[in-house]
Amino acid sequence: MAFSISDLFIYPIKSLGGISVDKAFAEKEGFQHDRRWMLVDTNGRFLSQREHHEMALFSSSLSASHLSITFDHDKIDIPLTDTSGTTQMVTVWDHTVNATEVDVQISAWFSDKLKQKCKLVRMIESTNRIKEFPKKPYKSQVSFADGYPYLILGTASMNLLNQKLDAPLNVNRFRPNIVVDTTEAHEEDRWEDFRINEVEMRIVKPCARCVVTTIDQRTGARGKEPLKTLAGYRKWDKMIYFGANGILLSSGVVNKGDQIQLS
Repeated sequence: MAFSISDLFIYPIKSLGGISVDKAFAEKEGFQHDRRWMLVDTNGRFLSQREHHEMALFSSSLSASHLSITFDHDKIDIPLTDTSGTTQMVTVWDHTVNATEVDVQISAWFSDKLKQKCKLVRMIESTNRIKEFPKKPYKSQVSFADGYPYLILGTASMNLLNQKLDAPLNVNRFRPNIVVDTTEAHEEDRWEDFRINEVEMRIVKPCARCVVTTIDQRTGARGKEPLKTLAGYRKWDKMIYFGANGILLSSGVVNKGDQIQLS
């Protein structure tokens, strides 16, 4: 059975605005440039929209050489390849790994916008963050994403949710990497291995959702939906699930419009 990819997204800086892309190179840690950067506080711990709703208001764009971030009409450019900054230890949930500060002035720009002293750090070769899970191959490299390198979401799952809501939501509430044209809601939960051209991926489990999904990505305002509605039909083991977490088995290019072939 084959499915078509309708959208691809990357989120270069953890918890900031995503970018819709026509193609992306799939790596073990996630799509190239996806969550390779992260904002950390003075203790080196990651910042996220959970505590800082205004992080939703930073928009991102990508060129061949720079990542550009805009906040309230003010823009800053971040080089894609420079890893010469000062190395420090940073923490993402239970993982403490190496990273480098991108630039002191760039960190100051973010500190000013967020009204909190912070640093922008990026992954380096020695970061080597490993996620373990109870399914072969039992572990995977991962970027600064919360848990897994890839999030896959079916359009039928999104459509069913929006039918239940008073006001439909944009898919950006769920920060997927791969959006797939599906006909049955939540069928991605049951997928195992699949191919996209030469790229092979594996679904590990349904994705547990947090309060970030309740934050309007246009305004930064927080509400009760979609978690209130999802709790009525997508809650088990005290968690709410929407979309599926995946890992990479073989790398390559993924394009919007490509076919997904289930194994």
